Amino acid sequence: MLQTERGIMKIIAVAGGSASGKSLFAQYLGERLPASVLSLDNYYFDVPNSTPVKNYDFDIPSAFDFRSFQKDLEQLRAEVPIQMPHFDYFSGKRQKSSYRILPKKYLIIEGLYVLMHASIRNVLTYSFFLESPPDVILGRRVLRDTEQRQVTLEYCVHQYFHFTRPAYHTHILPTRQFAKMIVTNEYNSRLDVFVEDFLTKYHF
Repeated sequence: MLQTERGIMKIIAVAGGSASGKSLFAQYLGERLPASVLSLDNYYFDVPNSTPVKNYDFDIPSAFDFRSFQKDLEQLRAEVPIQMPHFDYFSGKRQKSSYRILPKKYLIIEGLYVLMHASIRNVLTYSFFLESPPDVILGRRVLRDTEQRQVTLEYCVHQYFHFTRPAYHTHILPTRQFAKMIVTNEYNSRLDVFVEDFLTKYHF
């Protein structure tokens, strides 16, 4: 059984490469636990006006505002509601609108680099690292980005080979060692079943 301090917010990290299933995994956890979800994807810095969005590297650590992310994480730990930013990929900018996040018994943090910094790892109750085969990753990214972000197939392929794949091997994969559990998410994996079985087994 997992050991956590009674009365203390339990923080679960869901890390992994792009299109590995992090957001969906966090969603399934959030549906089964009284949890708030804090997504690192909303803490991108604005894309510089001098850089076309299509040429911008969204996958490197320096693209993220970790200071603001950790500040909001600490606020939630202190049981203080926050306004999570709303980042728009189409414009490459944070929007004026934001999401109000209330502290709950569980906090799920998800994103490419939520296991990178020791200051964040030190407050975690549990952590997962999701990984998928490269062909599955590319297929998911193409479907997601062309449908949800309204970009071209050429843009998806360019981003993957120029930015996403190199960043994964250089920056993201090394954080795998810090996860308490590795979850392999194949093309036909049932993450909802995995989450249900995990929570049942560990009485989380």
